[in-house]
Amino acid sequence: MTGVRGAPPGGWAIYAVRFLTYSTWGVLYPFFTVWLLDQKLFSAADCGLITGAAVLANRLGSLAFVRVLPPGGERRAIVGSQLAMAAAAAVMCAMALLTVRSLVGWTLVSAAFGLAGSLATLAQLTLIVRQFGPGEIRRAFSYENVALNAAGGLAPFVSSLAYAATGRLYVLAPIGFAVLAGLLAARLRPGRAPAAEAPATAPDTLPARRRGMFLLLGVNFLTHVTYAQFYGVFAVYAEPSLGARNIGLLFAFASVTIVVLQSLVTRWARGAGEPALIAAANLTLGAGTALLVAPEGGMALMALAVVAISVGEMLYGPVYQTLAVNVSGGRTSLAVGSLTFVWGVSESLAVAAGLWLIGAGHGALTFVAGTCAAVAVVLIVAVLHRRFSAMAGTAEAAPAVRRAAGTTS
Repeated sequence: MTGVRGAPPGGWAIYAVRFLTYSTWGVLYPFFTVWLLDQKLFSAADCGLITGAAVLANRLGSLAFVRVLPPGGERRAIVGSQLAMAAAAAVMCAMALLTVRSLVGWTLVSAAFGLAGSLATLAQLTLIVRQFGPGEIRRAFSYENVALNAAGGLAPFVSSLAYAATGRLYVLAPIGFAVLAGLLAARLRPGRAPAAEAPATAPDTLPARRRGMFLLLGVNFLTHVTYAQFYGVFAVYAEPSLGARNIGLLFAFASVTIVVLQSLVTRWARGAGEPALIAAANLTLGAGTALLVAPEGGMALMALAVVAISVGEMLYGPVYQTLAVNVSGGRTSLAVGSLTFVWGVSESLAVAAGLWLIGAGHGALTFVAGTCAAVAVVLIVAVLHRRFSAMAGTAEAAPAVRRAAGTTS
């Protein structure tokens, strides 16, 4: 890894954009359903449908843009996504003021807001890959995780202030963040155009890459089944024991933990191989998830669980993103889009199943299942250690392959 200790690769601008674009989403989402109910336009179920359209589009929309995001067009895509989110927010405000009761119309505009957010994520992650060399990518993704969690901690607080202060105009809150993000994104340096993929030196090169990507996506799916237990299920399960205020403090504590410790964890992990980091990440993530079964144990025990979960997230996030780039064969947007899509599918299914189990009186089982998913990843890595090591070496091997093939990057 290169770069000055404590300073992110490439400077702060791209991470500031990541902070702002997530805040464009995060400043609306926490109280969006509550605001919709306040407008008295729809039933609670319909308001949930409108909000759900935004969430699903935001989680699963990245793949829709993979084929239309041109190399070198990431900055324009970020700016365009922020303009679209600002426009969608303005349209929803106008619809509320005009008492528009079209459920289809509201659902479409809400989905457009979420879909634009997914484009921002895809474009920024792709731009990070194209701005930095193979030796810097994992560290760059670590700082991206810091920016994401800083926004995830601050945006809900700003959202609560905006909701209390603005009433019917609350839905306009994302516009300020969108404008700042768009202005800053326009000043980012462009990413390098991807090098032409080298001709295969062996007949199994492309199949090996595909197998590697499917393996990575499977592991990514299982890890996010575990991840979803805290971020998507825990609040409903633990509220009777801890109360909403204490649960909110735990979520804030998770964000602060990642912001404070990510750089330290990244430096500690610098010399470790990807298989070891994946195993360590899922062990800590699984251990923390297992502790969530007992919220009656008190805040100290839950804080320990949050630290373990946060450390796991700090480890696996940059590693999975880096491995996806390594096995992409130069198709960076497809790799990043596939990774975020599978993340969204896994999280959505895990939350739905977890809430169903809680409703059926078997809430503890959802955390047991999440822990088992993390253990399964550890076993997969132990059995296929060489496969993961080969995936990690793809990026370093690529220049030599290109030289042997007589091509240049």
